[in-house]
Amino acid sequence: MVEDRGDIGERFRPLLRAVGVGKAFVGNRVLDGVGLDVMPGEVHAIVGENGAGKSTLIKILGGVYQPDGGQLVVDGEARRFRSPREALAAGVVVIHQELSLAPSLSAEENMFLGRFPRNAFGVIDRGVMRAGARQVFEQLGITVAPQDTVATLSIAQQQMVEIAKAISVDARVLVLDEPTAVLDENRVEVLFATIERLRAKGLGILFISHHLEEIFRIADKVTVLRDGRVTGSAGVADVDQDWLVARMIGRSFAAHEPHARRVRQPALSIRNLSVPGELSDITLTVGEGEIVGLAGLVGAGRTELARAVIGLSRPVCGAIEVFGQPARIGSPNAAARLGIAYVTEDRKAQGLLPNRSVRENATIANLRRFARWGVLRLAVEARYAREMVKRLDVRLASPSVEIRTLSGGNQQKVLIGRALAIEPRILLLDEPTRGVDIGAKQEIYAAIERLVEDGMAVMLISSDLEEVLRLCDRIVVLRGGRVATTLSRAEASETAIMQAAALAA
Repeated sequence: MVEDRGDIGERFRPLLRAVGVGKAFVGNRVLDGVGLDVMPGEVHAIVGENGAGKSTLIKILGGVYQPDGGQLVVDGEARRFRSPREALAAGVVVIHQELSLAPSLSAEENMFLGRFPRNAFGVIDRGVMRAGARQVFEQLGITVAPQDTVATLSIAQQQMVEIAKAISVDARVLVLDEPTAVLDENRVEVLFATIERLRAKGLGILFISHHLEEIFRIADKVTVLRDGRVTGSAGVADVDQDWLVARMIGRSFAAHEPHARRVRQPALSIRNLSVPGELSDITLTVGEGEIVGLAGLVGAGRTELARAVIGLSRPVCGAIEVFGQPARIGSPNAAARLGIAYVTEDRKAQGLLPNRSVRENATIANLRRFARWGVLRLAVEARYAREMVKRLDVRLASPSVEIRTLSGGNQQKVLIGRALAIEPRILLLDEPTRGVDIGAKQEIYAAIERLVEDGMAVMLISSDLEEVLRLCDRIVVLRGGRVATTLSRAEASETAIMQAAALAA
């Protein structure tokens, strides 16, 4: 369990120190002389673009990989973790972006998996297990019932169970890999409150995030990686966002100046649309050459609206028009025939074919376009893949490489390219930059803006308010499956969006 650590000597000795850590794969050096310290009661952020070496460093700290240079020092003792179990025994716990809970088990069973308390007869003592889970949950302010099945919990609640599990094994150092990637603003606040409690108890926390504003809110220190090397390390109070960006990507991004777009005819018109239990009386329009953002908290109905538009759920009333013509959309194929494409929020579970090539991933949504008399024309398919790579600035050696070898940002560009294969005029983007680094975000933004300049109508769903404010001409805020308000670019601000999203009607 968590204990207050008051020893003065311990407070000035790093809980975890990486000294000159290196790692290479088949001659490709992905980490080169990386060093950092994690102090008791400190939140130490690690930032860097995809491919900077963050994931490899995390896996070394967690015992998945072993370094081929340098060393790890835990509580003053040199260690070499040969497995995650050894890292865990040393008090180093990694909570990955993809959570590792068993969905069919309860929260308490997940907490004690592999070390169930047993009575004198060898039977699992559920009373002891429940009391232990409840004690940790109360320490961390977690509102989950220990007996709740994990599959019924939200992602945010599952993440809290993972953290509770780490605390129950006496973690000294907690590594959080993109912990806010799937959380809305309210749940981010809950997570940060939990991190503050852990910091006050003397844990060292490594916090990996693409969201730079989070670094300045929660971290004490930040280390920047680029191409496997440390390019800067400093107290957060001593640096600004420009300092971070310059060290992450080797250059600064100029501030984006939004410009008014010339919106043409309405492309997508939704009138009084209702889906039982999900949406109620939704009305909005998206014009040609316009980006309309959908903002709101988790459960507000944003993804549900996109699913209704592409025929994955059945409205009980209301109407959809596409370029002024009534549309009855019963399936994604029917939506595609009308020129509507959807890019899912979950590229790993619902989007990518990880073991297939970039070419195959980019063209699978519309194979008829690349076939003649039922036979796929590989040359035509390959030509589209090359054009897509150029149009969306996908960074790769060849369209023939497996898509799983690409960075998250480049994978996301390929999914957008897949949507473009149906030659849409209306594009629905659900969390298009989730889990990608700042450089890839800028490239995806540029790609979206080029599409809009060519007349594409875009409905953008995003939990990143900075992203919504940057890209969108209008912002529709949903709350409880209803339209709470619609904001023009001039009216929109983070405060206005959050007030509309969170305040009771």
